Amino acid sequence: MEKKRVLLALAGYTIWGVQPLYWGLMAHLNPMLTLALRIIWASVFTTSILAFTKRLPELIELFQNRKKIRLLAPAMLFLLGDWGVFIYAVQTGHVLDTSVGYYMAPFVVFALGMFVFKEKPTALMLAAMLLAFSGVAISVIQYGRFPLISVVLSFLFAIYGAIKKTVQVESILSISAETIMMLPLSVAFLLISPMGAVFAASPAQDQLMFLGAGVVTALPMMLYSHGVLKLPYVMLGFMQYISPTLALFCGLFMGETLTPDKLVTFVFIWAALAVYIVSLLLEEKKKRRLTRQ
Repeated sequence: MEKKRVLLALAGYTIWGVQPLYWGLMAHLNPMLTLALRIIWASVFTTSILAFTKRLPELIELFQNRKKIRLLAPAMLFLLGDWGVFIYAVQTGHVLDTSVGYYMAPFVVFALGMFVFKEKPTALMLAAMLLAFSGVAISVIQYGRFPLISVVLSFLFAIYGAIKKTVQVESILSISAETIMMLPLSVAFLLISPMGAVFAASPAQDQLMFLGAGVVTALPMMLYSHGVLKLPYVMLGFMQYISPTLALFCGLFMGETLTPDKLVTFVFIWAALAVYIVSLLLEEKKKRRLTRQ
């Protein structure tokens, strides 16, 4: 059973990692239109899956839980921002910046825990955070280029994850609820802006791409939610870097260049990851030793 969960989680992370290739095929379209239709079709797809598996009552029950909805509403806004920035980055040739952003996200989580929630990181975790942020700082000082997309994505994704951690709702249910809450904005955008006419006049292949956006969005969420149950924390710690690594290769495949400022940032982040992985292994070893006692 654990092998099946590992394969499901790997599949989810892999789909997330190669998504730039899909959104890159829609680079000729307005990013706002792509975002609006991604939300609409993701909502349709996830709700259909819940209906097919007879889990719609769970979704209705979630909307009736005011405490969870009050937390999911701000999570929805951060997810909306994450999707929007990501689509814009991919469609404008900044896939490598998204890779840096998602590499950095766990370190932003640790930083938020330290400064906002007054958590005490281990010495190794603190070293990993300093290495990651030093890479960004040196890149800015040396090359005068601030990696805005990377930093914004890392904070959006980290804050979204932190909020979702407090809600503790299964991924397929939460993504369905969040996209449903986004629907009014998406529909209003299509009705009010000229993009609605663009959508209506889009050729069949673009319409199919819009439809597939729902599948591309929801499928990895479903695989992830079924895969991560009861998997060791250290294993998930390793697996979460599959996506940004694949995104890095996607960016290079799509013709982007690993410029000196990006290379400096990547080198520091990879060094931070090495320290982070050592800290995970030591923590796992400590837990096993305590369990045997």
